Amino acid sequence: MADFIISVIYTFENQGDREKAVKEMTESGVLAAIRSENGCLTYDYYYSVEDGKTMVLYEEWESAQHQKIHMTQPHMKTAMEILGKYPKSTVIKKLTVEEF
Repeated sequence: MADFIISVIYTFENQGDREKAVKEMTESGVLAAIRSENGCLTYDYYYSVEDGKTMVLYEEWESAQHQKIHMTQPHMKTAMEILGKYPKSTVIKKLTVEEF
């Protein structure tokens, strides 16, 4: 079960930039590297159905410490360079999950 969950909401100038960002993240190998990190349970991008300029990154980690280590990995420099080119805004939210 995930102990640490965040969502990152990216807003782009246009829908094409959204697809370019994901294509670069995939082709560079960054997504595969992140998904293979110790403690990574989920790392997926989702597109808004209503707004072609919005994308959400949903991350689940075994712990906050795992996510903290993730941010120090060498491939994250590449990720930041790619994602620094396209979105016009980025909002990060920590999610809380309660068991039913």
